[in-house]
Amino acid sequence: MQANGIPMDGFADDKIRVLVVDDDPDIIDLFVDALDSDPRLEVATARTGYDAGVMTQQFHPDIVVLDYMLPDVNGNVVCRTIRSNPELSRIKIVIISGVINRADIDSLLAEGADDYIKKPFNIEKVVERIVELARSR
Repeated sequence: MQANGIPMDGFADDKIRVLVVDDDPDIIDLFVDALDSDPRLEVATARTGYDAGVMTQQFHPDIVVLDYMLPDVNGNVVCRTIRSNPELSRIKIVIISGVINRADIDSLLAEGADDYIKKPFNIEKVVERIVELARSR
C-alpha cells in the first residue's frame, strides 16, 4: 500500500516504533513526554543493555535511541549485538551521550550506529532526526 501511495493512517504499523535506552530517569521521562505527544511515534523504554535486548525482541523498534554509558554494558555492546542479528538489520541506532571522545564516536559509527547526538540536546531536533532516520529505511 505504501509503495503505491495509499494512505496507511488507520494502521498501527504506520507509527515509527522508538526504543529509548537510558539509565537516567529524567532523560527517559523527557523522551517519553516528547515522543508520546507525537502521533507519528510509538515509544518503549529500557534502562539497561540487557533490557534493551529484551525490548528489541519484544517491541520490534524501527529505531533505538541508545545512551552510551549504561549500568551493565556500554552502548557499543548493544549496538554490536543488534547489528550481529540479521533479523534486526533494518533497525536504526542513534547513540546519545555527554561523555564520549571522538575515537569512541568513530568506533560506534563503524560498529553500525547511524548517528551520534551529544548531551545536552534539543529534544525537538532529536525527534526530527528520529523521524528522518526511521523513514530512510
